[in-house]
Amino acid sequence: MASKFESSIQRGCDFIHDFSCSPCEENGFNTEAHHYCTQCTKYYCQNCVSKHDVLYQKHALFGRKDVKKWEAAPGAVDALESCGMHPGEALKLVCADHDQLCCHVCVAVDHRQCSKIHPIPDVAKGIHRNIEFQQIPKKIAELEKQFELMKEARMKNTTSLKKTRTAISDELKTIRKKINEILDKIEKATLQDLDGIIAKLEKNIKKDIKTCDQMTIELQNMIAAFQTKSKSSESKSYIAYRKSRDIISQANDHLHGISTIECYNVTFQANNLIEELLSSIKTFGAIEEQTVTIKQRKDPLSDPNHVFSVAEYKEYNVKMSDDKYPCNIHGVCEMPSGEFVIADGNNSKVKLLDKEYRVLDHCDVPGNPFDVCHIDGNEVAVCVNSELHFINASKGKLVTTRKLSFTHDSTAAAHHGGQLYISSGTALYVYTMSGQKVKMLYEGKSGERMVEKCAISNDGKTIYIINYFKHQLIKLDNNGNKLALLTDPDMRYPTGVHVTPAGHVFVCCELFNTVLQVDNDGKKKMTTVVRKEDGLNSLQDLFFSSRTSSLIVGGVKDTLLVIKLN
Repeated sequence: MASKFESSIQRGCDFIHDFSCSPCEENGFNTEAHHYCTQCTKYYCQNCVSKHDVLYQKHALFGRKDVKKWEAAPGAVDALESCGMHPGEALKLVCADHDQLCCHVCVAVDHRQCSKIHPIPDVAKGIHRNIEFQQIPKKIAELEKQFELMKEARMKNTTSLKKTRTAISDELKTIRKKINEILDKIEKATLQDLDGIIAKLEKNIKKDIKTCDQMTIELQNMIAAFQTKSKSSESKSYIAYRKSRDIISQANDHLHGISTIECYNVTFQANNLIEELLSSIKTFGAIEEQTVTIKQRKDPLSDPNHVFSVAEYKEYNVKMSDDKYPCNIHGVCEMPSGEFVIADGNNSKVKLLDKEYRVLDHCDVPGNPFDVCHIDGNEVAVCVNSELHFINASKGKLVTTRKLSFTHDSTAAAHHGGQLYISSGTALYVYTMSGQKVKMLYEGKSGERMVEKCAISNDGKTIYIINYFKHQLIKLDNNGNKLALLTDPDMRYPTGVHVTPAGHVFVCCELFNTVLQVDNDGKKKMTTVVRKEDGLNSLQDLFFSSRTSSLIVGGVKDTLLVIKLN
């Protein structure tokens, strides 16, 4: 035998009403209400309202034209009991299949097939004795307090952001002032050159004018003397003749010397390099959004001085069938997709590897690629002799798109903030993406391989370089000032340096085949991660994958060594 509840669902399931008749609903029927009684605080259909009127002739009723008064009436469904899906309908039921509160409309529309639907009064029995129910006010109060604290923190954050904006604005003004001072000096020097040339030419003009005046006077005196003496004795006339001839000759010489220069003039050829450099720079610096998250426990990947230990080693063969020589991996970088690009110096190839370090594709380069760095998106840059080759790695293929040429060797490359950092082996330069040299950031003082490789911190404020022959790791600021210098017995002939996004610093070395972890300050070795006995050979470069928490190490070997770190 079906329950009263089940029959009510069957008899009223096809109709959705904003207000249902209260007496009908109590008897298991879903009937649309047309009247509301403010004193009974109940809804009535046409049939039930007639019975109501017989019993309560003096009660005030609102019809459908006053339905807005129904919603505001004391008997209307309050916000707590109102169905979120069907406003105006009261929550009367619980669907245990979906663990969801329902009104009659919810059941009729969305829960026809559900078998475990119970009236709320049945489920709610004993709720006041439920410990979890009793703790609700406390939990709500705690959450309210947390939201108040969060609001207060956000308001303070707003104030701090305004202060940050002011501070950065002041820094921009300082930069602008320095640039203006530099431009003022350039302008002053140019004007000094101009004034010097103008003064020299004016001096020449004054000299010519003075010569013209002197010769005019002498010629006038001579013509007067000649006219007077020519009427005297022949001897005097002869003397006047001879002197006149000398003056005329002298005057012709002066006139010829002066007339060879039609006029003095000054031209100006603007140095377009200044405008080109300024035009290539879009902003005074990189402005980056930073989000400081609250962590329940310290995440080692976010602590720049967390000391890693080795979990396991694995080797992956990267030799191709047409490689003529053993692979010599000079450069490694990871793509956003999780694929890797490596530079094989011995075989003059750039190779694309999948996430399992299998070779997907390669492209040949005209020389030994000495380093590779990720630029943006699917683009990498590869150092080849005195050139930088840009290669697109997409859909499992490598395609060379363009190249830049330098007047020096290109042995290492890094990218940050829309600028390229290129090592020549002896110095570190900064270039625009179009190949315009911005400045020489740092220069070694004693021969080759003083700047073997370079790495830049995630915020762009710190640069690490390695000096191969002096066995040094050098830390610079972004103006090229030396901040720290590290030497260590395990760091012999360093060939690769890498900085993770969190600031962990790793260095690989060729002689002892060691990989060192260095503290973020660049002042001390924290640990020697691996040594020669681990099977490495003539290490050349390394890269830390935050995705897998692994060091990918390359050297003179046909395999990459992947070191999983704890």
